[in-house]
Amino acid sequence: MSKATRISVSVAVFLIGIIAAFNLRRDNLADGVSWLPKCSLNQLTGLYCPGCGNTRATQALLNGDLAAAWQQNAAFVLAIPFLTWGAGRLWFAWVFPGRLKPLRFDWKYGYSVILIVLVILFGVMRNFPQKPFSWLAPVPLSSVGDEGS
Repeated sequence: MSKATRISVSVAVFLIGIIAAFNLRRDNLADGVSWLPKCSLNQLTGLYCPGCGNTRATQALLNGDLAAAWQQNAAFVLAIPFLTWGAGRLWFAWVFPGRLKPLRFDWKYGYSVILIVLVILFGVMRNFPQKPFSWLAPVPLSSVGDEGS
C-alpha cells in the first residue's frame, strides 16, 4: 500500500471518527443509542465489566465534563492519554514506515501481566456495593436500559 493510500485511509477514518463523535456528543444516552452495542456482561448478569461506562465517559469528555467522565469510568479516563499516544505511534509507523525511532523504554512481559491484573481487579472491585468500591461503578442514567454502555 502506498503512502498516499495510507494517508487517504487515515483521513477517511478520521472523518468517520469526527462524525461519530458529533453524533455521540448530541445523543441522549438515557434513551439508548441504536448505533452502539450494549455491554453483554451487564445485559446478562447486571455486573459491570471494566469497560462499562466508557460510552458515557466519552460523551462527558466530548462535552468538556471531566468530573462526569471520571464518575463513569475512572480507569478509562486515566488510560486515554496512553491509548492516544500508542495509537498515534502505531499510525505514524504505518503511514511512515521506518521513520519512527524506537522507544528508550523497554516493555517487559511482566508489565503486561500487571496491567491485565489491574484491569481485572478494577472490574471486580467496581461491582462491590460497599464504599469506597461503589464509587468505581458507573453512575446510572436517569432511565434504565443503558447501564452497560
